[in-house]
Amino acid sequence: MRRESARRAFTLIELLVAIAIIAVLIGLLLPALGRARDNARTTKCAANLRSIGSALTMYAADRKGTFPHWSGWQHWDKFGTAEDGKDGDATGPGWTEQMKAYVDSVETYTDPSRPREEAPFCYFMSARYTSALTKNTMYTSLNESQVLFNSQFVFLGDSNQMNLYAKPYGNNPTKPDCDPDDANQPVVFFDGERPAHALKRGATSGEGGSSGGGTSAAGVGGLTNLLFLDIHAASFAAYQPSAMTWRGREFTNWKDARKD
Repeated sequence: MRRESARRAFTLIELLVAIAIIAVLIGLLLPALGRARDNARTTKCAANLRSIGSALTMYAADRKGTFPHWSGWQHWDKFGTAEDGKDGDATGPGWTEQMKAYVDSVETYTDPSRPREEAPFCYFMSARYTSALTKNTMYTSLNESQVLFNSQFVFLGDSNQMNLYAKPYGNNPTKPDCDPDDANQPVVFFDGERPAHALKRGATSGEGGSSGGGTSAAGVGGLTNLLFLDIHAASFAAYQPSAMTWRGREFTNWKDARKD
């Protein structure tokens, strides 16, 4: 008598069940992988901000507490050449160009959530306050002595204003601006107040869990990374009047920062 084979092939039903189980597992894993990727990008963005903030602090230490000046729209590497001040480039260096001796790589200014080639300069330096102090005069600088609330003063952060990005990523027809600031246009938008652009981020802070009040899911809401003058970074889903200010000696939002 022949022994029955110990092996047998899968039936069609068993094969379909196995495929369905694999599909369910993939469906469960993909959102988790997407969140992990978004959180990694948020963490990298916060690290970039801290690196730039530390470099700005060193720059100011060498200049009696004065940070780089802000100006108009600047094209990278045009300062000091015959092209300076031409074709949409404002005369003089952008604040990132003033930082060349302090920032190792220009890629530090690139948000990992944005295309590097189209948006090489993604972080704004605060200029709303100095703009208010000098009646909107460009080429002015913030001094550390002008700020009382170091841990709440918005110093750097994500720029979500698409008018300040060059095409095709943004709306501006000229070359990318290496002097991004918030002097004349709001650049920080939270949920429900994003007229220009909503960059989606994961719901977990890159600074150890501070979501800045409120929750946000990737693809639904979004977090904005901000760096304060004491060089701590945090992610925010909503505006927090007690946690951030755009003036150095009183608490105001960006809109009211121009008021004397």
